[in-house]
Amino acid sequence: MSSVKGRIIRVLSGVLLERAEVASVQEIGGFQRLLLRCDVPGFSAGAKVQLLLPSNDMRTYTPIPAPDGMILLGWKLAGGPGGRWMSNARVGDSLLFLGPQRSLALDTGPVVLVGDETSVAVAAAFAAERPGQIYAVIQARTASDVRAAAASVGLHQVDVVARGATASTVDAVAAKLSASPNALVALTGGSALVVGVRDALRRAGMRKFKAKTYWIPGRTGLD
Repeated sequence: MSSVKGRIIRVLSGVLLERAEVASVQEIGGFQRLLLRCDVPGFSAGAKVQLLLPSNDMRTYTPIPAPDGMILLGWKLAGGPGGRWMSNARVGDSLLFLGPQRSLALDTGPVVLVGDETSVAVAAAFAAERPGQIYAVIQARTASDVRAAAASVGLHQVDVVARGATASTVDAVAAKLSASPNALVALTGGSALVVGVRDALRRAGMRKFKAKTYWIPGRTGLD
């Protein structure tokens, strides 16, 4: 069912929204990589765009800068209107969006970014802005999909651990911090991951981290 917010925004689309066209579509396992051709000002890593889908639902994605527009990397298997739209996107499709707008801001310097499949894009956006300073630890069911999707958007420093493997996630974070002790730890993705890893890091004596929940089971989306 379409959202009230989406229907109102569509009515005001001539004033509020920007327009983009899908220039390329690349399926990478459970991911979909879209190149959107649009006129957007420069934006910082961690920004968000809110797409108005044909169903009038609003969905939020992290854009990655690209010549003449931006790249969106979506996790198709998330389900719901966003996953369906991503799965069915075709070259030439037109869409409306809000943004880019500020969403996740991280202090300058190295970052260990922890998350799930929905976090690959934000890690890639920061990696593009801070070459060599971003290391991602991603919980996922299919490691090969994550590695291929990450490589497609220029994210090369990434570890993949099993979904729900909190202890392995903390071990990967600790290993990276041993080599880069001043790095900030950023926790992103689903609520269970963020809370579980946050609590485990605290028990391990780590305090320097920032958290940003992107989704909660049963909810239509955050931010």
